[in-house]
Amino acid sequence: MKNIILLIALNISFYFGQVVNGTVSDKITGIRLSGVNVVVADKNTGVSTDSNGEFSLSIKGLDSSQIVQFTHIGYDQIFIKVDNLISQSNILLQPRVLQFEAIETAGIKRKPAIEKDLPQSVSIIQSDAFALRAYVDAGDLLATDQSVQIEESLSGRKTVSIRGGNADDVLVLYNGFRLNRPYDNVFDLSLIDMQNIEQIEIVKGGHSVLYGSDAFSGVINIVPKNTKDKNVKVSQQFGSYASGFWNANAQLKLKKSFLSLNQKRGSYKRIFQDSQIDSPGLNSGLSHSALDMTNRFKNTLMNGNLEWNFTQDKQVFDNTRDQNTINSTNQLAGVRYDGILWFIGEVELAFASHNLSETQDLNNQRGSISRSLDHNSNKIDARKYINLNKVEWMFGAQAEDSKLNFFDDQNLNNTQQIGLKSAEINRQQAGFATVLKLHSKGDEIGQWLTDLDMSYRYDFVKDQSDSLLNRREIFDLSEISSLVDFGNNQWSNSILKISTIASKRAPGMTMAYWATTGSNIKFPSLQQQISQLTFMDPNQRRLKPEKMKSLEIGINILTQPKTMENIDQLELQASVFRNDYLNKMRSTFLLGMPIAYFENIPIATMSGIEVKAKAKTYGGRFVGEIGMSNYSISDLSAFPFKSPYKLTINTTSKWDWFTIGARLFQEGEQTGLILVPEKGYNEIELPAFSNYDLHITIDIDFNFAKGQISYSGRNLKKNTISLDGLLLRDTRKYLTISLEL
Repeated sequence: MKNIILLIALNISFYFGQVVNGTVSDKITGIRLSGVNVVVADKNTGVSTDSNGEFSLSIKGLDSSQIVQFTHIGYDQIFIKVDNLISQSNILLQPRVLQFEAIETAGIKRKPAIEKDLPQSVSIIQSDAFALRAYVDAGDLLATDQSVQIEESLSGRKTVSIRGGNADDVLVLYNGFRLNRPYDNVFDLSLIDMQNIEQIEIVKGGHSVLYGSDAFSGVINIVPKNTKDKNVKVSQQFGSYASGFWNANAQLKLKKSFLSLNQKRGSYKRIFQDSQIDSPGLNSGLSHSALDMTNRFKNTLMNGNLEWNFTQDKQVFDNTRDQNTINSTNQLAGVRYDGILWFIGEVELAFASHNLSETQDLNNQRGSISRSLDHNSNKIDARKYINLNKVEWMFGAQAEDSKLNFFDDQNLNNTQQIGLKSAEINRQQAGFATVLKLHSKGDEIGQWLTDLDMSYRYDFVKDQSDSLLNRREIFDLSEISSLVDFGNNQWSNSILKISTIASKRAPGMTMAYWATTGSNIKFPSLQQQISQLTFMDPNQRRLKPEKMKSLEIGINILTQPKTMENIDQLELQASVFRNDYLNKMRSTFLLGMPIAYFENIPIATMSGIEVKAKAKTYGGRFVGEIGMSNYSISDLSAFPFKSPYKLTINTTSKWDWFTIGARLFQEGEQTGLILVPEKGYNEIELPAFSNYDLHITIDIDFNFAKGQISYSGRNLKKNTISLDGLLLRDTRKYLTISLEL
């Protein structure tokens, strides 16, 4: 009787208070959803859920039979009567697109930032997994994926390749902002401080329809933390060869604003074979600074988040033996609004400014090269999202203006000095993209759901050069003719992508099949244009845009078996793909020089198969994962130092205060090309490689603070190799001590 009276009183208070409060969550994962539109169907009025998935809807003047509509891109819309809404505290939405990779850890987590923009789903690694596995940096963490290869340069810089593609084929985002250097389109993942990361989102395959030519083989979005409480965390890492880093992170919540400050500094060292630690070697000093601020707005004009992001990365590389130095500073500043904007509805508006300054002083037995680079870029991005029952539509426009000033002085023995010594190149690029999503309706158990996504993009690129200076003071007209059009290009191209996903939910099981096909294009970067082999071959052709056609078919099964004791969850995922390239850009290196040169090759193909199985047991205390990839590559020179196969086994066991994890892996032989003047190309082969990593973490609770001691051992099998006296794939051990207040 008391419960009935309480319910009646509660309903009366709701009606007289004229406000209904509630939350909206993912029906499968339980994740609370932000940006869900809560609209009275025939009144065209409503609100949106905030960052915690909460909403407050005024019901003043509404009849109890009126309908409230809940819509969100990527989810089936539902309709609830006002009187039924009062008695429901949590609204559950059925996702239209299956999240193929289950979330690593339990708990309420945010939706992937880029999931709503992509025709396919997103793989997620959450911050809980970072601490469990005690990884040194983002590069080491991503290396656990069978489709990902981390390329570690002589300076310790870690770049990522996905599905055998090159490092400049992968777009790296920081909270949606492009981190790739505008000059060469790569980013050093070792700079990212793991303490400041909420989760990492990985998309495999070409998605240039939405993100342009930068995302030629995949997208990685690094999401910074956004907590409610005050938080300060510091850590110190000690590593082999006197390498190590210190980190400091502070987070503060002020009413409707959130502020995060992050700093990472340290050094990385390699030594030459049979050398002592204090002997000449390769030294790299690294620093990463980040400032993130989020302001929440909820009024008649705006209902969404305004985000400010600033990052600065510095690297100083010194090869003491060969007297090679590189100094680089990379800065990114951006602002973005994501949410409801007045009568326009759901939008995303962003502006970013990117600046790179770098000097290179390189020497070898043939001479020296001195380079200075200054590259500035400004970019705007606007997107609009529309929900029309079974149809969802996103369209957007992008524009970018960038300028490169470079100086390239060469003093190489027995080499004809031709080509550009300095120039100024300006690039203007504009793109338009639209994604149309068609969905079947319904979320009944045992019912097939089918999604059809069609994406179109158009890009226009124009390069203009000025202040061209030839390396030779005296030259003839033939040499001028080869340079007169340098840096003056005009390209335009349209691409199309079609994707379909069929998913079915059964008791204790979810399965999905997907297929996607389309085309992509990659325009030559400014770095590639100034790094052609013109001084080696005066007849070298100008670089052409690289084109690709792709096809992928896959299956995913996620089950919670009731008949298998202590088995909480099993997941199986498999996919096959084929990429056909036209005018593939091939990179090569001069002997002894750590900079790449580029040229087109007419045709190249890559096909592959990827398989992964994952099991969670004993209430999530033990997680085991095995993954395999195998690629068929038509021309190894087009994909230098890429492994044709990879096998990974990852295990994690967590107890109350102790966690141990291990990674066993094997990679196939890797081949690259080195250009030797007057002799041509030399093939460099790194043999097949097998090894294992070990990670141990101990948690300590001091009541007033939380402490953590982590050990991370890389390549403990000591299966090393040397190149030109330099140890590669070396064994490294790290000890990290952290304290959180």
